[in-house]
Amino acid sequence: MSRGLTATAWLAVLALGTAGCLCPCPNGVMAAAPATAGGAIPGAAAMPAAGGRPVATGGRLVIWDGDGAGNGAQGWDACDPKAGCSKVGIDSGSGTSGSTSIKMHGDGPGYLGMGWNLFGWYPENAGVDLGPYTHLTFQIRVEAKSPADAPDPGSVGVLLGCSRNKNDSATVTVERYAKGFTDGKWHKVEIPIAMFTKGAGSKFDLQSFWEFRIATWSAAARHFNIYIDDIAAEKQ
Repeated sequence: MSRGLTATAWLAVLALGTAGCLCPCPNGVMAAAPATAGGAIPGAAAMPAAGGRPVATGGRLVIWDGDGAGNGAQGWDACDPKAGCSKVGIDSGSGTSGSTSIKMHGDGPGYLGMGWNLFGWYPENAGVDLGPYTHLTFQIRVEAKSPADAPDPGSVGVLLGCSRNKNDSATVTVERYAKGFTDGKWHKVEIPIAMFTKGAGSKFDLQSFWEFRIATWSAAARHFNIYIDDIAAEKQ
């Protein structure tokens, strides 16, 4: 599997809604959150390993929030053409309510991306069943010194990984569901789950979602932080 997307490949991803095959830890970099036994998400009774179709109370299942849900998660980062230009980890105090967020730092041109494995890759068949839900939601905030340093809004895509067959979802551009999200403020993104199974995502397994990914691309050098918080599945 490839360790990143070339400029041509990433533009094709955005144009055609295809997803690159981004592997866990493509650079051997892992940003670990405090682990629970077996890397399980607290409240895992509501999120069995690749199976079952429970619906959380109120139709909303919190998957990762920096306050306890998803404590076993670990991340990887990657960039192209050079190494060391993307970095992901947890960032205390920067979340929506002053809690912990996922922070991706991007520095340079080309592809900059990250993955956040909700179970720390263990057990190998772990996964959140998205089947009972209609939307994947999360909060996003972009921090940059100037608009020229921020990522091109149209280049920021979200894609998902699954544990069962390792087929990636389609890539969905954030801007489509959160206009103006690079303004430095928090924005809630609500993506219909059906969007992830279109086109190249047709083989993505909804019952074993275990990795949340962000990918960006720019011909010019960019310098920014992307913060992610409150990843959830909702039935709207």
